[in-house]
Amino acid sequence: MLEKLELVEVDEEDTSSLRLKFPPSPRSGQYPVTMDGVGKAFGEKRIFSGVSLTIERGDKVAFVGRNGEGKSTLVKCIMGELEHEGTLTLGHNVQIGYFAQNQASLLDEELTVFQTIDDVAKGDVRNKIRDLLGAFMFGGEASTKKVKVLSGGERTRLALLKLLLEPVNLLILDEPTNHLDLRTKDVLKQALRDFDGTLICVSHDRDFLDGLATKVYEFGHGRVREHLCGVYEFLATKKMEELQELERKS
Repeated sequence: MLEKLELVEVDEEDTSSLRLKFPPSPRSGQYPVTMDGVGKAFGEKRIFSGVSLTIERGDKVAFVGRNGEGKSTLVKCIMGELEHEGTLTLGHNVQIGYFAQNQASLLDEELTVFQTIDDVAKGDVRNKIRDLLGAFMFGGEASTKKVKVLSGGERTRLALLKLLLEPVNLLILDEPTNHLDLRTKDVLKQALRDFDGTLICVSHDRDFLDGLATKVYEFGHGRVREHLCGVYEFLATKKMEELQELERKS
């Protein structure tokens, strides 16, 4: 019976149209972020102190460490949302694109998914809006849904895609992969590798950071340590397999 079956040739899925290309980022100064002796405390609770680091234009860095050790707090200091000790300087012409879970709540609820992306897409990428929406799991009729009927995860994906199409030169992503499937993660990771600006990514996702981040900043015990390596080399020095193990390590 198997021999009688007609063989159907299936082409490999064409993912070339799913390559998400950023608009060229406006050129920033050589050092988008410089810190000297930066510290932060909330009342009696000290989060970190003595943070001195320099992020150069084009760097792609990861902020890793246990929850509550100050990764998101330092990001908010960079954003100018929190007062802090020490000196924190943003370089010339730094334009920040920021993604955190609450970004989803800032979307216009009356627009459709397609309109949300159509409003920010510029140049060649306009011809591929439907492909990009498909890559972020908004294919077909899903693109005509209004934002107000989307689930939390769907809103998060849409907010992330919207950010990726805006012309910025410093991307700060706080746990961007929480609501993404593997295929969408791959599309996002490739886009970030192609990004010609500077990237700060707060994440526990080892596989996502592998081949993306070339510098790791480890948050723990009130300090921030710089590791000039990728995430796998960093984990090897810690004798760990996963970044989640940092949560369990005292």
